Amino acid sequence: MRFVLALALARAVPAFAADEAPEQTVTAIEPQGEQRVEPVPPPAEQAVAALDAQSEQQVTSEQKSGVRHGFETAGKVALGVLAAGVSVGVMLAELILL
Repeated sequence: MRFVLALALARAVPAFAADEAPEQTVTAIEPQGEQRVEPVPPPAEQAVAALDAQSEQQVTSEQKSGVRHGFETAGKVALGVLAAGVSVGVMLAELILL
C-alpha cells in the first residue's frame, strides 16, 4: 500500500514542479482542393435470389410448457444469486486485502 502511494506521489511531483507552458499558436490549414465522392460498386457475389412458394421457410411458434418455463425461471434466479454471491465475495476480499 505504501509502495503504491509512494509511486503515485513520485509521478505527481514532477508535474507540479514544471515551469509555465510555452506560448502556443494556432495555424489555419487551407484545403488543397475539392474532394469528390465516388460510389463503390457492389460486389457481384452478393446476389439475391427470389424464393418461390414451395421453397419458403416455414416458421412455427413453439409454446413452452409450464414445467419448462418453471425450470428456466429457477435457473435465472439461481444464476442471479450466484452472481450476487460472487460480487459480494470479491468486494469482501478487496476490503480485507486492502
